[in-house]
Amino acid sequence: MNIGITLMLSDQTITVTEAAPAVEERGFESFWVGEHTHCPVGTVHSYTQGRYGTGKVTKDGYLPDFYKRFPDPYITLTAAAMCTSTVRIGTCIALPAEHSPLILAKVIATLDVLSGGRFEFGIGYGWNPLEMRNAGFEKNQRRQVLREKIAAMKALWTQETAGFDGEFVQFSESWSYPKPVQTPHPPVLIGAAPTPGNVRDIAEWADGWIPVRVFMGDDKLVEDVQHVRRQVEEAGRDPEKLKITVVDTSGAMGGKRGQEAFLANLPSRETLETYRTLGIHRLNLGAPVHDRSFYLWSLDRLAELQQTLVA
Repeated sequence: MNIGITLMLSDQTITVTEAAPAVEERGFESFWVGEHTHCPVGTVHSYTQGRYGTGKVTKDGYLPDFYKRFPDPYITLTAAAMCTSTVRIGTCIALPAEHSPLILAKVIATLDVLSGGRFEFGIGYGWNPLEMRNAGFEKNQRRQVLREKIAAMKALWTQETAGFDGEFVQFSESWSYPKPVQTPHPPVLIGAAPTPGNVRDIAEWADGWIPVRVFMGDDKLVEDVQHVRRQVEEAGRDPEKLKITVVDTSGAMGGKRGQEAFLANLPSRETLETYRTLGIHRLNLGAPVHDRSFYLWSLDRLAELQQTLVA
């Protein structure tokens, strides 16, 4: 099982050119960043109504500040690619429904070329209705919008020329170069809860699934992984080829609470053994990024954890 590092970088944290080489130097398999194209004022997330919520609408909304500060993930990962040579780079999680597929297909193909074929495309449907509306669609349309845009990008990546005539995506027969280094294209991993609709998408056209441990728990994760694999097999695909990346970034919050809090949030040996038994391809862990010294100390602790997987 590989270990990846998922970071919440922003204009108020260490830089990607500090963060990415340190990940590679410690032998981690991959480096990941997330995306929100913007944060509409008035945004409400269900979990912020409690611990983070103010109880009333304010001009700052309910969200923690980091939601307002996501840098562009593709530029960030290009910078990461330029200062590393072996670590894989990916989005955890990107929101391709909010982009033009013509433009995003070229951006991702270019990134895959510049990185030497190291890019992984972790995607989600999104949760913020205001963000979606600003991008030109409603929340109840997000699945179809995402499906069409991913299908259009795959066509642009894999065909000499491609056109598309969908409900939300239309463009005439076109050339789009460069093509990605990876064939047929960079892996597309769906990061979403295992609802019937999401599992259907994973089973039918995704290369992998990204479940988030904090929303599931280990017992439910075992059940859901088995269910997803059964659905992949019923769709006529090999379930063993589905890459499953478990995300557990609770340790990233340790930067605000100290070293003991960080260590307390690391997965136990029992949890790691459960993942190994399940055949999980990758475990993505987080690290605090507001202080360089704390970040490097945290990576060293994660590297020690990684060594237990090969011991």
